[in-house]
Amino acid sequence: MTTILIVDDHPAMRLVLRHHLSQLLGVDEVIEADNGQCAIEMVRARMPDLVLLDLDIPRSSGLDVAPRLRAIHPQVRILVVTALDPAVFVSRSWQAGAQGFVSKTQDIKEILRAVEAVLAGYTVFPVLGRGGAPRQSMSADDEMLRRLSDKELVVLQMLARGMSYKAISESLFISNKTVSSYKARIMNKLQVSSLVELVDFARRCRLTP
Repeated sequence: MTTILIVDDHPAMRLVLRHHLSQLLGVDEVIEADNGQCAIEMVRARMPDLVLLDLDIPRSSGLDVAPRLRAIHPQVRILVVTALDPAVFVSRSWQAGAQGFVSKTQDIKEILRAVEAVLAGYTVFPVLGRGGAPRQSMSADDEMLRRLSDKELVVLQMLARGMSYKAISESLFISNKTVSSYKARIMNKLQVSSLVELVDFARRCRLTP
């Protein structure tokens, strides 16, 4: 029996994916989670074969959740399905342990093909470089983003969404002081001097949909 977990905070997207997975691919069981913490709990309880993971989700980020899912269930395969910019997130998704990346803007048939391929044991990324690592074209902003660690990128996304220090600290299981330290390091690496500039940079780089 094949079990697929959809992790997305948009009910309409979950409904569309559930319908097509069940009706067109004949998936035996489709389960859902609308945030990162729920996804972790569902993987621990249900041990799905595949997780369809959005990166921009409440209570953590897909980049933070993916390695935690693999730690709980090493055999699980992860396909990132997101509206975030592939130029920024393809390589990081691969590094976080995902086996594939597709954009929500693609036709549903392309998404389903990616699902079938990842379930069959293949990796599915837009462009692959040497050694199977996804390759991305680099703009000046991309180069700036490469300075950030995955955790710093996650904190930047959360700040860009308008989340408070308290909400970020609870989502990532860190202290408010650590969030403040991350923010200071991010601003230093991106060479910005205010939260407004930081949020503008994040939006310019399409770090949030």
